[in-house]
Amino acid sequence: MIKIFEKTGSDEKSGKLSSIEKLVNNDLALCEKMNSLRDSISIVKLTPNGESELIRLLFSGLNGCVYIPRKGDNSERFDAIIDFPDYKAVVEIEIPSSAILDAPRNLLDDYAVLKARKGEITSNIIPLVICWDLPNKRTDYWNVISDIKEILGIEIKTVSIMALAVHYWIKTPLNLLDDSYYLDRSNSTMEYISELLSAVGISAEDFPGYFTPFK
Repeated sequence: MIKIFEKTGSDEKSGKLSSIEKLVNNDLALCEKMNSLRDSISIVKLTPNGESELIRLLFSGLNGCVYIPRKGDNSERFDAIIDFPDYKAVVEIEIPSSAILDAPRNLLDDYAVLKARKGEITSNIIPLVICWDLPNKRTDYWNVISDIKEILGIEIKTVSIMALAVHYWIKTPLNLLDDSYYLDRSNSTMEYISELLSAVGISAEDFPGYFTPFK
């Protein structure tokens, strides 16, 4: 069986944008941009390095520098490190979100490795799960996140690709140091994004699963 991939990367000679760039940088109205991204998971998965390209594009406008390790490097098991001026995030990327339950445990390993092997100042490291959509309220993900905070005092942040894109599109800074994206079993709704969207006339409820979990 032959698997067909989308072509990736800009065509510098023709000035054409890649499939991933078209999802992020286009002239659509904000609501239409969101609809287009919501329906694009197959494009992201079929484009070689599509996830990485999408993450890089979004964080390029959010003051973050993305480092993605080479595949097969067991000394760097995290999916990405994102450097911000005042802190960095160690990241697990779940696109689609079907295996998201593994992400918090993987992040604890990532966090420990950075502390032990890299000599990092852990107070400046934010463990972050980037997902396509949020796990529903009945999954154990939210319990695991809560337990990690209660037992270890480590807050694992959770943000959807759609939320990152909203920050990018409306040019609003992303600050992972505050509690806006610490979601757990007691509060799993991205209230900050709901406020941002409400200010531009869009209801977060029109995009169920991306800013608040399904029940």
